[in-house]
Amino acid sequence: MKKVTLPANFNEYNFAQLAKKEKNAALKVRYLALSYIQANKTVLEAAALVYKSSRMVHRWINLLNDFGIAGLEDKPGRGRKVELPENKEDEFRSIILEFQRKQIKSKLTGRDVQKLLKNHYSINCTLPTAYNTLARLNLSTTQGNQQKKTSKKPIKLFNK
Repeated sequence: MKKVTLPANFNEYNFAQLAKKEKNAALKVRYLALSYIQANKTVLEAAALVYKSSRMVHRWINLLNDFGIAGLEDKPGRGRKVELPENKEDEFRSIILEFQRKQIKSKLTGRDVQKLLKNHYSINCTLPTAYNTLARLNLSTTQGNQQKKTSKKPIKLFNK
């Protein structure tokens, strides 16, 4: 079995403490794996404890060695790109608000947002993308009272 070469400053980090404070789940797993290695576990043991492959743990060690602690963080640009450009968001927000003012019905639907994106920007999008666009613009599908949902009482499964 090949011996792992850890970065020179590996023991300067308190990975267990970093994992406790971290809110990002993926980064927390990376810190936990490295904390197990600090606790004299092998790469294989650390990988098994965090349910990842040993190759992934080796990659994290290499990232730490090459870029420091910041190398463990996810880089921007992952995931699908936003279809509505950021410089058009204010314009689209005003289009939606104008649309809502002209509407007779009180609720804006995802289909309405899809049509507005198609008509004004030639963007074909799915319903989830339409609702995500609204959320990104801090807009709601309802005017006025946004908390219209009725609260339901929990159902009792067993009588006591």
